[in-house]
Amino acid sequence: MNVLSVLGVGIVIAALYIALITSPGVTIKDYLQLSGIMVVFVGTFGAVLLKSSTSDFKAGMSLLPRVFANPMKPTKLIDQLVDFADIARKNGLIALESQVIKHSYLAKAVQLLVDGAKPDVIAKTLDAESDAQTKREKHGAMVWSYMGEVAPAMGMVGTLFGLVAVLRNMSSQEALVEGMALALLTTLYGAILANGFCLPMANKMKVQSEVEQLNRDIIMEGVSFIQTGGNPRLLADLLASYIPPSQVKQLAINANK
Repeated sequence: MNVLSVLGVGIVIAALYIALITSPGVTIKDYLQLSGIMVVFVGTFGAVLLKSSTSDFKAGMSLLPRVFANPMKPTKLIDQLVDFADIARKNGLIALESQVIKHSYLAKAVQLLVDGAKPDVIAKTLDAESDAQTKREKHGAMVWSYMGEVAPAMGMVGTLFGLVAVLRNMSSQEALVEGMALALLTTLYGAILANGFCLPMANKMKVQSEVEQLNRDIIMEGVSFIQTGGNPRLLADLLASYIPPSQVKQLAINANK
């Protein structure tokens, strides 16, 4: 679980809740405005559906759980690839078939090795899948980015609705108050939805996608090396170039140094 994501959402919700209950002379109920909720939340959702393709929208929704999960650390992947290189060198590539692999991309790469695919076939297959996954993640994150962009705009639309109601009912104090509430609350809803949730999550998705891309690059390099039957020590040195020097010391092969 990604502690920072959970903590971030908790802090945003807690800050909003405290602000609501400590506002003088108002209650939480006063901040709930059905017309404003419909304009901002439902309107934003509709605009996102209109802009997105079915595959992009599905990709965006599938990325949501990943905001609260940690991608596999590159150091763990390197350790596993070095272990696989040692096993393959001693017992052959077929011995990798019995290994437990949690990373789906690595599992596919190892299966190609076990099946005896040629190096160029493995490289093309893994490269094509990596590119496709990168595009899916990019388009999925863009769904949340657009949601963050359109929510404040929908808030302004609601504000205009409220101002129209105010101008048309200047003689009625009750209608005047309701119109002003709609005008202000829709702006508030849009700002919270965009800046408190959608845009931060979109950014987190992009960062995690970059980490996963790095992991896939490490896997492609490692699998290519394993197929040649090279020394695991050399593989560790090769893959260490993909990570910062501070993380190189965390590799299992360097633990006893």
